[in-house]
Amino acid sequence: MCNPSCRRIVIFLAGSVAMGLVGCAQKRDKLAYDNFTQIRTQVHSRDDVEAILGEPDQRLDDRYLYERPDKHLHVFVEFDDKGRVSRTQWIDGLGETWHDTDDPKPR
Repeated sequence: MCNPSCRRIVIFLAGSVAMGLVGCAQKRDKLAYDNFTQIRTQVHSRDDVEAILGEPDQRLDDRYLYERPDKHLHVFVEFDDKGRVSRTQWIDGLGETWHDTDDPKPR
């Protein structure tokens, strides 16, 4: 059996592992195509985009850039002067998916 100091160590280690697992779960990458397709031009703001896709890798004056070089994935979200989404682009080199809100709609 464990003595009191041994029990404290076991409880401490179990708590540390649990906290680590919770931290990993919260760090989940939100950059997924299903999330990306939720973004609407002239509707969503910068805060909305961050809530949907997570924090961007780069913030430029009128654009957010998300990159995952290991997946050959580049995502651009452009904003108008009111801070609303004006254009989105999803460029997936491996999956050969290209989505651009500026592309004409198919007839």
